[in-house]
Amino acid sequence: MHTIPRGAAPPPRRGLALAAATAAISLVLSGCDFFSLDPEGEDGATGEGTGEAPELAALVDEGELPPLEERLPEDPLVVEPVDEIGSYGGTWNSAIMGIGDWPWLGRTVGYEQLTRWNTEWTETIPNLATDWEYNDDATELTYELREGLRWSDGEPFTAEDIAFAMNDIFNNEDLTPVAATNPGTAEVLDETTVTITFEEPDALWAENDLLGYQIVNKPKHYLEEFHIDHNEDADERAEEEGYDSWTEMFEVEAGVTDSALTWQNADLPTMKPWMVTEPLADSGQMELERNPYYWKVDPEGNQLPYLDRVVFDILQDEEVMLTRALNGELDFHTRHFNTPENRPVVTEHQESGGYELMELELSEMNTAVIAFNLTADDEELREIFQDRDFRVAMSTGINRQDIIDVVYQGQGEPWQAAPREEGPYYNEELATQYTDYDVDEANDLLDEAGYDERDGGVRQSPNGTPLSFTLSVPGDFRPDIIDAMEMVVEFWDDLDVDVDLDTAERSRWQDQSENNEHEISVWSGDNGMADVMYDPRWYLPAHSGESNFAIPWAQWYESDGNDPRSQEPPQDVQDHLEIYDEIQAEPDPDARDALVEEMLAESQEQFYAVGISLPQPGYGIVATDFHNVPASLPESSIYNTPAPANPEQFFIE
Repeated sequence: MHTIPRGAAPPPRRGLALAAATAAISLVLSGCDFFSLDPEGEDGATGEGTGEAPELAALVDEGELPPLEERLPEDPLVVEPVDEIGSYGGTWNSAIMGIGDWPWLGRTVGYEQLTRWNTEWTETIPNLATDWEYNDDATELTYELREGLRWSDGEPFTAEDIAFAMNDIFNNEDLTPVAATNPGTAEVLDETTVTITFEEPDALWAENDLLGYQIVNKPKHYLEEFHIDHNEDADERAEEEGYDSWTEMFEVEAGVTDSALTWQNADLPTMKPWMVTEPLADSGQMELERNPYYWKVDPEGNQLPYLDRVVFDILQDEEVMLTRALNGELDFHTRHFNTPENRPVVTEHQESGGYELMELELSEMNTAVIAFNLTADDEELREIFQDRDFRVAMSTGINRQDIIDVVYQGQGEPWQAAPREEGPYYNEELATQYTDYDVDEANDLLDEAGYDERDGGVRQSPNGTPLSFTLSVPGDFRPDIIDAMEMVVEFWDDLDVDVDLDTAERSRWQDQSENNEHEISVWSGDNGMADVMYDPRWYLPAHSGESNFAIPWAQWYESDGNDPRSQEPPQDVQDHLEIYDEIQAEPDPDARDALVEEMLAESQEQFYAVGISLPQPGYGIVATDFHNVPASLPESSIYNTPAPANPEQFFIE
């Protein structure tokens, strides 16, 4: 299956589906306050383009670039600025934590798909596509593209590019394992119309599909010379350039399974606001400059983006990033340094650093979710962890309020792995069950469950197995989780359950989880808002990289039982997973919402994992001379914060 970076959405079982909970599936959606989809625009702009960056105007005068009206599509997307019409010029200074932090690039300078989220995260709106429509059973999805779109090198962007990406890349098993999940095939109806056909109904694909950014960054005119189906000499060329095969060469050029590679190829044409000029590397800086063929304008017809370039310092230490932030060296940033622990010092340095704080409305629903491995290879361990009464007792034995007071400065409230109250899928009983601390009740529950015998002060299972486990924590992820788990281990010691805390390097921790080698693990609680529908990793075993309580069950689900690493779940879990199948196949939004509620009701009964507390709102920083950034934004990997705020309309005063 497709390689999914940690924190990204999963490839659901039958089709790669992510969706907007409130979007009508067969309705062509209208824009929001931040967009005008009418070329006239709210302020009377013609949309034909009346202004462009001085550097581009100079190239036009020199005959090195076509006039603006020839570079824009017939119906450029009109972006309504957050506060005001901007001015051209300046550099957005940002930073990333090494090559592995490439998702921040996608969130800031790389969010262009056929459709996109509106800024408020309430619906999906047109982008490269102006219209889209399903057939009656959601097995066919037809897109209408904007006429006259061009890649950054001036070549036309058409339906042929979508078909090339879907058919020749993502359905090619030599290039990507995602082909095994039947991602859909594409048929070109005309230059701007393409239909994607799915083997089974996939009613969530259009709103925010997993392949959305991938199928619009594979320019056929550039990549076909590296593809054996389009160039019979591709293997020979690969050998000449030092590759073992054409597939290896194609991967380097296109970044099919490793998205970081798309940021390491400055020759790859793009539809994004800025083009790579200094590629992503292990150190130094990555730089991007304005795309002269970018296809969006402001209400006065000025071509976007306003900013000339974007520069990312490539760092290896989060403390260095914090220092850069405090010194005012980051113009707008919402990643890594902005922890609860750092908030006081970041707040204190606002005036000296020349920045202000903006709020992040977290989708994250838990500070830490503890996953007992229900699919552990050890049979006796698996039997203990699958005992729901055992998990209930271990949850009841955690003093969450103490953790909140000590680790989170009193901010938050006890919470299970459950949607947030302000989201569309709040389930109070799921959120609050077994969160009241009662050590006597926890001990009684363990006694009643058959763990009443002790050896050396440690409880024994009915089979004589000691309740002695290892809790694995990613040591280079979040210090607050380590602090919280140290307290959890002490609380469990009061239950005569012996737990050793293993602070593992993150890659080792992740390998243990994905290879089913962990006993107990912990991770933050993702997806507590509208993203519950698109990535229910903590609510049932549907994500083979993230459902840490039962990854082999998730592997079974995603592969229809064909993954040799998988384990077939019990029938009640299979029934639970079938509800998610129904969600993915349901074209009616209201019916889907009802199914999500049914799914969560069963999650409450299953009680797969144990949560600690509800996170408080997050924050980011914005330089005082950096404009058109909303004062508040949703924060979610599925929302792709801050991308729906339209960074192309940011500007420096």
